Amino acid sequence: MTLSAHTHPPAKLNLFLELLGKRPDGFHEIDTVMVPIDLRDQMRVVRRHQRGVSLSVRWLPSKEVVAHRLGLGGAVDQRSNLLEIPTGPENLVHRALTKFSEIFSVDGGFDCELDKCIPAGAGLGGASSDAASALRCAAVLCGVAPHDRRLYDLAEQIGSDVTFFLGTSPDQPSMACRARGRGERLEDLGPTATFSFVVVYPAVSLSTAKVYANAQVPQDPVDATRLIDLLKGGETSALGEAMLNRLSDPAKKLAPQIAQVLESLSELGMKTCQVTGSGSACFAVAGSQEDAVRYAEALRSRLEPGAIVMAARSSHVPASVNVT
Repeated sequence: MTLSAHTHPPAKLNLFLELLGKRPDGFHEIDTVMVPIDLRDQMRVVRRHQRGVSLSVRWLPSKEVVAHRLGLGGAVDQRSNLLEIPTGPENLVHRALTKFSEIFSVDGGFDCELDKCIPAGAGLGGASSDAASALRCAAVLCGVAPHDRRLYDLAEQIGSDVTFFLGTSPDQPSMACRARGRGERLEDLGPTATFSFVVVYPAVSLSTAKVYANAQVPQDPVDATRLIDLLKGGETSALGEAMLNRLSDPAKKLAPQIAQVLESLSELGMKTCQVTGSGSACFAVAGSQEDAVRYAEALRSRLEPGAIVMAARSSHVPASVNVT
């Protein structure tokens, strides 16, 4: 009987992201506060006798529907590659399963089916989340303990956010984490209130490397402690004053659509809004899930086609894995 592992990798939002300096390895030293949200991909991993990794990717509910919402004009549209997801070694899921096979001496290989809902190049962490979920699925299928230190070492090699999506503990899901270093040094912030968001992805993908290359490290970096205190206290109304993303300005320079999205959010009365990660997705904190749904509906009439507007709420990591 062939066993398969199923999971739903979540997206994330950066409520805070400060640059502390440039590291000798070329990366930036950061201080960031991330929350996972219930915007999720779907993944199925199966062990096979043949060595190697086979990865297939499709968009939900369909590539055509997503393209329409983004206002993509077909093959002649310069943005038509927004929905092209590689399935070879350049994909983090493929890389994660390949390295897992090497490190854990897997007899055979893996087939992986990935259904995408999280936009790519959006700063929502979709690729990193998918890679972390692939590692957890492979671990379950191969009898590797979820707290095995080699999984976390491997996650750190694959990408800065992959460790976050593995979670600080497989037994106690996190709803908010502070990450430092390159993003691999995690501090679980403990229980927090559930927050509601409106998330907007404009039809543009940003290169994380380009955004960081255009960013400036401040002389006096801001500390995340005040935001963390507000998160723990569930004080939604005051979050905006403590939120920060040092990558916002370079992201807006590279993609003017971001400023337009933030302006649209503000015009609706959503003042607690900013870019997530290196962009291009933006989000705003809503007072309740009902407010988030109402704001999202209003924004869709303004921005779609040409952007994808979603209502979301904070969730948890790591994603649970089911075996059938």
